[in-house]
Amino acid sequence: MTYQRKEVIGRATLYLGDSLDVLPDLDGYACCLTDPPYGDGYQSGHRTDALWSESNIRNDGDTSVRDAVLALVGNVPTLAFGKWAKEAPAGTRMVLVWDKGGALGMGDLRLPWKPDHEEIYVLGDPSQFVGRRDCGSVIYCPPVQSMAKNGRQHPNEKPVALLCKLLEKLPAGPVLDPFMGSGSTLVAATRLGRPSIGIESDPVYFERALRRVEAAEKQADMFGEAA
Repeated sequence: MTYQRKEVIGRATLYLGDSLDVLPDLDGYACCLTDPPYGDGYQSGHRTDALWSESNIRNDGDTSVRDAVLALVGNVPTLAFGKWAKEAPAGTRMVLVWDKGGALGMGDLRLPWKPDHEEIYVLGDPSQFVGRRDCGSVIYCPPVQSMAKNGRQHPNEKPVALLCKLLEKLPAGPVLDPFMGSGSTLVAATRLGRPSIGIESDPVYFERALRRVEAAEKQADMFGEAA
């Protein structure tokens, strides 16, 4: 297994490295919850150095890295964020919609609507998902504050509350995030008392993930793990 650094914080294991190098020798995860590059070369018109590590998101030129990593993840139950303008990953069984509640991004300025949702692809063995069939495919959750000064750690950071909701439908055991970013999936898993594994190739976001998981672990120790 090739990686630059490995850190263990409570039940969370964090790798600094490329998922294509780490995943072939990694096993033991029960499911995957991840926010891969969408493949659209995203750049913000309001970029700040406090938020962005580099000028764009790594491997975001197309969906090839997303697809290669998801193929390595295999047939475990997987939830992966995405964008309607790009082809869904191979093997997608269903598409969930994250409703952000209200008009947020800019989108195509020629159109009289603002985008306020993202897609979540359901992949892997359908018999291994868990939980009651008690909700629809549209999941409401407010987004993370849009400004770095308000606590945002990553340009595409997902709210921990949303990730906790998604984890409720994924089987027990270690949850994998091969595109860890600033560590939101691992923070959600820590809050729920679940083991987790994260992989991130950008050292700046890796450090942010470390700090966030450490803080979540301290909070869990102080108040006790979630039921």
